[in-house]
Amino acid sequence: MKQKMRIKLSVNSEKCRKKAMQVAVVADGVTSVAMEGEFQDELVVVGDGVDTASLIMALRKKACHVTLETLEEVKKPQKKPQVEEKSVTPHFCIAQCPVVSNEQPRPEVYRIVHDSYGPTTGCLVM
Repeated sequence: MKQKMRIKLSVNSEKCRKKAMQVAVVADGVTSVAMEGEFQDELVVVGDGVDTASLIMALRKKACHVTLETLEEVKKPQKKPQVEEKSVTPHFCIAQCPVVSNEQPRPEVYRIVHDSYGPTTGCLVM
């Protein structure tokens, strides 16, 4: 179960932020640590199986006074089942298909017409 913790730092100094990041990164189960907030005074820790109480105690002991603002479970986004789009070719009857099932197929006769661009192109239109 992934957890997301938002921890408020009481002292807004570069030294306190740096030390808090170092303590949070080495905690067991932590996958990401980030500084957020208007004054970069909130530490956001995401992890799986993180002992929140021991992390808060370690931060208070080694960095500065901290307060746990929020603790929430991170849910994985549900993937929508992908619908496979099948390209359906339109059904049409070839010249050999009978229209009615008891008719005999009639062969089609094609007339070859020369291309209007002249004999130099070598194209024949059917």
